[in-house]
Amino acid sequence: MNIPHSPRTDNEQIPIVLSEKSDPHILDFFTLLARYKKTIVLIVAIVGFIFLAMTFIMPFTFSGLSTLVPPEKQSGGNQLLSFLSGSSALDLMKGAENPALDMFKNILDSRTLSLEIAGDPRVKKYFSSWDTSQMSIAFAVHDCLTSEALRNGMFNVQVDIKTHWFPTVAEKDSARALVPYLAKLFVEHLDRYNRERLMTSARNTRMFVEKEYSGRLVQLDTAYRQLQAFQETHKTISLTEQLSATVTSAAMLASQVQQLEMQLGVEERELSGNSGRVELIRAQLEEAKRQLKKYDEGGVGDYVVALNSVPELARNLAGLLREVKMLETVSAYLRQQLETERINEQRNLPTLNVLDPAVVPDRKSSPRRLTMLLIGLFSGLVLSVLFVCLKKYKENVRSNPDEHTKYITFVGHLKKK
Repeated sequence: MNIPHSPRTDNEQIPIVLSEKSDPHILDFFTLLARYKKTIVLIVAIVGFIFLAMTFIMPFTFSGLSTLVPPEKQSGGNQLLSFLSGSSALDLMKGAENPALDMFKNILDSRTLSLEIAGDPRVKKYFSSWDTSQMSIAFAVHDCLTSEALRNGMFNVQVDIKTHWFPTVAEKDSARALVPYLAKLFVEHLDRYNRERLMTSARNTRMFVEKEYSGRLVQLDTAYRQLQAFQETHKTISLTEQLSATVTSAAMLASQVQQLEMQLGVEERELSGNSGRVELIRAQLEEAKRQLKKYDEGGVGDYVVALNSVPELARNLAGLLREVKMLETVSAYLRQQLETERINEQRNLPTLNVLDPAVVPDRKSSPRRLTMLLIGLFSGLVLSVLFVCLKKYKENVRSNPDEHTKYITFVGHLKKK
């Protein structure tokens, strides 16, 4: 029977029929996961349990941290001494930096220090379970250390002690107790090396200062002899005082010359040129002029300075006095530094202050069970999803082999002998 069709309006929609070969949708993927949810949960639980169980059999790591206070920086006197010993001006300008921290790290990373610590009976007893050779124990000790120079000037020494696989309670306790002991050994050996370095540096500095001081004493003795010879030659004990006395005497004599000249002029107007009084005044005037000339050229007395040679004498004497004063100042400074370095050479005091010493850790630093469990659960989820997708793909291959000829061919080639 024919069914009449009513006319279609514009608002009516044509029903859409999805074919079996429509494109996959994201809901299909979640539907597939829901279908195999029990399998996914089982795989996730198994993998998570395996990862959690691994935390009980993996090597345990126990950590301890020691924080050291930085050493004092050089004072101004030592910086001047460094300049005298040849340090560059650029090195002196780096006052904010502390190169001693970098030196600490180099000392701790050295093979010599690791070998010395490896010889400690307690350290050797623990690490000999891996290898009994001294070098292997030294490498194991070195691997336990992590040192770091902080920006605030502090210095950290961290020790990480590992156990074997399937660690026993006794081994855990032994590793836990070894952490502060090994950290203390590192700090003590670092302090000893630093004290030896400072004492060696003080000894080398003392030898340098002692040599410089002896040389300056020889130069100072030579300068004293030159000054003495100059004073004996030119009769200059104290140039300033001698010059003042000479100028005063010369001024008085010049004033006397002027007075005699005026008196002679008056007498010549009143008396004849051949009178005895005029002759007497003229003779006194000539004698005064002769004595005044001696003040200019020298010859008045042994300790009267010649006025025309005063500039040269003053310059030469000032140079000698300046050399003497300079050598006296340098010698006094070197003498002070020499005594300081002698004290530093004999001083054998601790150079490091431990702000926070390492203590026995309450818990292990690794492995972390919560982290391992989360990693296991995530890994199990990924593996379960891959397993379900692979299983679904194999089902499609078995149900529609014509659509997966390449895969079937590939598997067939793998199974061929």
